Amino acid sequence: MRDTPAGRPGALTFASLASPLARCQAQAVIDRLQRRARNLTCGLELLNSPVADGPRSGEAFVAACRTEVAFLLGELAAGRARCLVLEAADMLAAGLGAAAIVCVPDRGAPFDAFLNRSGRIMDEMEPRSRIGVMSQRVRAQLQHLWPDLRFEILRGGVDRALEIHLRRSEVDGLVLPASVAEQLGIQGIVAEIFAPEFVLPGPGQGTLVVVAREGDDQARELLAPLHSEDSARELAAETAFHGRMLPDQDLPVGALARVEGAAVEIVGCTGTGRRHVAAAGAASEAAAVGGELALKLLSHRESLADLLDVDFPDGLPDERDEDVELLGGLGEDEPAGDREDDFDDLDDLSGFEDLADEDDDDPDGGFDDPGDGDDEESGRRRR
Repeated sequence: MRDTPAGRPGALTFASLASPLARCQAQAVIDRLQRRARNLTCGLELLNSPVADGPRSGEAFVAACRTEVAFLLGELAAGRARCLVLEAADMLAAGLGAAAIVCVPDRGAPFDAFLNRSGRIMDEMEPRSRIGVMSQRVRAQLQHLWPDLRFEILRGGVDRALEIHLRRSEVDGLVLPASVAEQLGIQGIVAEIFAPEFVLPGPGQGTLVVVAREGDDQARELLAPLHSEDSARELAAETAFHGRMLPDQDLPVGALARVEGAAVEIVGCTGTGRRHVAAAGAASEAAAVGGELALKLLSHRESLADLLDVDFPDGLPDERDEDVELLGGLGEDEPAGDREDDFDDLDDLSGFEDLADEDDDDPDGGFDDPGDGDDEESGRRRR
């Protein structure tokens, strides 16, 4: 990157990683902005990633891993760029620090897409076919729908996933955000697009954000022609939801917010996505509505079980083993008299048993069931 100033008044200098997806996303935002503000001068500085391929390949992200987002924010803070274009999903995972979102362009398609070079949809794939996915969320939902296929999580971002599928042919198909396929211009190999009733997207999916330094009101003003308040409110709801649902982990959690007029509704799910729960309210209170949805999910035992499945894919530990661990790992030969203090401690935990039974009177738990397998076909979009 050239050592350039942040930009003169009436000009915006953007910075982006040099990777194909990050570059395409930044350039797409610049092109859209200049079509709406023809007198605005924009520049794009491409930066090489400071992270080696090895560490990146172990992390779940779309366009930029957490270290790369932190690197870009450092360039912004140092004044070597005026603005950054970030994938909203990556921003949610990494955080913004002292920077601020100054523009949320119109949201792209928030759905997931199935890419296959032969044009086959998921129903046409041979049993045991290997399908690459990029998150626990997608794997959990698709494995429930197609148990005879093998869904493998590909870490290291979209660019690496495409290389694995298209160049190395190590997987028979690939599931990516539909918006990413459009940004990269590879819609020709999109065989199927899943409607949210069928596969619920992840928070922030399909959304790009423009980030600037806190207090850069002029950048916000220059970007105003590109800003969508509806998209910003949808993102606010999903951001609040994400912040409550253990955001530092890759969890099987989906959420999608929609603004209609003065109202916003956000739908969420955990695990297989078989059951959806919704929250709604005023669009001006979108963040509060997103937080309400997270509390609904976290208060339901089925949702908690879905999240535990990530840490215990082979099932929860044997009850007897848990009892031994609570008792300090005591062996069978240890005298019972030495265990009295441990049983006193267990008495303090007895109150938690009541919490596990709070939902027994509400078998549905406020969830809406999208339907059984016979109705699943109607919830899917195809090209």
